[in-house]
Amino acid sequence: MCKLEMIDSNAPNLSTFFFSGRPIHISLGDALQMRKVILHRDYSPDALHYASVKLPFIAPNLQTLVLSTSDETVSTPKAFGKFIQLKYLEIEFSSSKFSQDYDLSSLISFLDASPALESLIIRITQPTIRRDSVIEDSSGYSRPRCLQGQCHDNLKNVMITGFCSAKSMIELTICIIEKAKTLECLTLDTTRGHDTRYAKIDKCLRLNKEALVKAKKDRIAIQRYVEGRVPPSVNLKVIEPCSKCVEKYKVLLQAMICII
Repeated sequence: MCKLEMIDSNAPNLSTFFFSGRPIHISLGDALQMRKVILHRDYSPDALHYASVKLPFIAPNLQTLVLSTSDETVSTPKAFGKFIQLKYLEIEFSSSKFSQDYDLSSLISFLDASPALESLIIRITQPTIRRDSVIEDSSGYSRPRCLQGQCHDNLKNVMITGFCSAKSMIELTICIIEKAKTLECLTLDTTRGHDTRYAKIDKCLRLNKEALVKAKKDRIAIQRYVEGRVPPSVNLKVIEPCSKCVEKYKVLLQAMICII
């Protein structure tokens, strides 16, 4: 069976590029007209690392970037170049098995590299239990490490689905709030995709008992560490499990609240 080893294109008017698969060498020539890139590496790691290191030079005039990754073996480094015209960025973690050591706050490097960015969506599509939950750590939580660097003057809308109580997720969220001076709407979804569920189904998708317990912890983390930092000018939306899901495990959730 033949395997694709390289993509080498010299099409000067290419505007959209979609790739799904294992890592290969990609060269798009003088892709100055490239406006949209969709990169899926759902069966191999480090799509975010590749995008931050390579894409600013492969497609310097991107306006839309969609990245999907199954795992990141290293935290996302500071981008080597700039996405000068990037306005829309969507990052999806497509597996529950991505490394426990991955620092979610390192995603801020994409924000620092994208001065024109207006919309940022981060999706964690599968249930993910992190061992660094701020709710379960008796040492508490201190001020984020990532507040250094420039502010952002264009980011207006941020949505994080699959929001979790991991320290690095809290840190990422606070960094966004601190950096994005023009932020208008911040949506934190503890249900892993409320915005994409079927409109006629009044029920959360794929929420079992464990997921509901996790969502409750995530909501408590938002109350303790995020809400007080959100400026009055920002519309904070917190999406929680629907009433039907909660009712099914009501006794369990109430017991959990008493313990916390």
